[in-house]
This record gives sequence, structure tokens and C-alpha cells, in this order.
Amino acid sequence: MAVDDSLLESTADSRTPTLRFYEWSAPTLSLGYFQKYADRWSHLESRDAACVRRASGGGAILHDQELTYSYCVPTADPRSSSVTGLFDLFHRALIRTLENLGVTATICGNPQKSGGDAPFLCFERRSSVDVIIDGYKVCGSAQRRGRGAVLQHGSILLARSEKAPQLPGIADLASTRISPSELQKAWLWELSNALTMNFEVGPLTKAESAKAVEIERERFAAVTWTEKK
Repeated sequence: MAVDDSLLESTADSRTPTLRFYEWSAPTLSLGYFQKYADRWSHLESRDAACVRRASGGGAILHDQELTYSYCVPTADPRSSSVTGLFDLFHRALIRTLENLGVTATICGNPQKSGGDAPFLCFERRSSVDVIIDGYKVCGSAQRRGRGAVLQHGSILLARSEKAPQLPGIADLASTRISPSELQKAWLWELSNALTMNFEVGPLTKAESAKAVEIERERFAAVTWTEKK
């Protein structure tokens, strides 16, 4: 997450979009920016998982059997001006990718509103742009806007995690196991076409790496940030 924030700042300066795919080395619960830290203990299965706080809002996500993506784009890109424009572009490209891999998924549309508090877990919530399989959410995204750039990130549930057994993934719903690398390669092709952009694979710059270390130390690895609410 520190890398994502570093890329957000870099994109604001360079005006160059950056797409990133990654996985998590250990099951990790990420709280939405506005969630209360104490509420994490209400989710019993993830009590012994690492916990961080995202810079974007929404419900908690258990990062485990999934592929995570982030996309940083200058606000000068007209597709970033609409709240749902980039969500729709990424999610519909994912649906086409899954169809090519033998999995049928759809956009949620207008979800039914339920009374009471929103569920703790993000994947038990619904928004109109979420990607759904048989009524279950398998992909959701969130955004954070910074100085001159937008960060959009999201997760695709590939399989059920023992740390969040109430959330089935693609392998459970479609009886099709897709590896993170297979999804990344196929989705990248669809995204390149949808964004009319050829991505050049490369490492972080020295400046981006150094900034990520600084952000990690001051924000995401700090108890004062994680438990701030």
C-alpha cells in the first residue's frame, strides 16, 4: 500500500499512468480508512491475521487468495473525472477476461438496499459497479484522489480464504481455478485495449522505492495510523 501511495505521487509529477498487479505474502486484513480499528475483532476468523488501514474508504478486505491491482492516472485523463468511469472500464474488462477463461460474471447493477449498518467486510457489501458471480461479489474497487492524480485499487477473489470462509471466490463459484499470473496476463491484454495504452513492464524507480519506504514507516506500518479510529 505504501508503494501504491508512492506511485500516486509519482504519477502526479510525471503525468504517466502506472498499472500494478500484486499478491500478499501473508493473509492480511485491510480496514477501510473510516472503519474503527476495534471492529476488526468482530470478525473472528481474521483475528490472528496482520492488519493495516487503507487510505481509501469502504469495508474491510481479507487479502489472501486473490489478485490485487492498482492504477494511478493523472486527473487530466478525462476518464478519471467520472466517479464510476474507471471502475466501469476495469470491471467490464475483467468480465470479458473471465468470459475468455470460461467464467460468466456480470456487473451488479442496482443492488437492493438493506437497513442497518453496512457489513464489516467489503465483499459482503454491494455497489452498482461490483463484479458478481451467482450473486456473490468477486471484485470491487475503491479510489483515492491526490494532488493531480487518482489511485484506483481493487481485489479479485480467486478462491475462498480460511481467514474469510464466508466469501467464496471464482474457484468456488465457477469450479474454475485461475492462477494470479494467468489472470494478470489475460486481464492486462483487455485493459490495454480498453485504455488504448501499451504498458511497458519495469521496476519502481529509485525515487519511488525510497518514497514507499518513507510512507510505510510513517503511515502504514505505524500503530498510530492503523489504530487511529
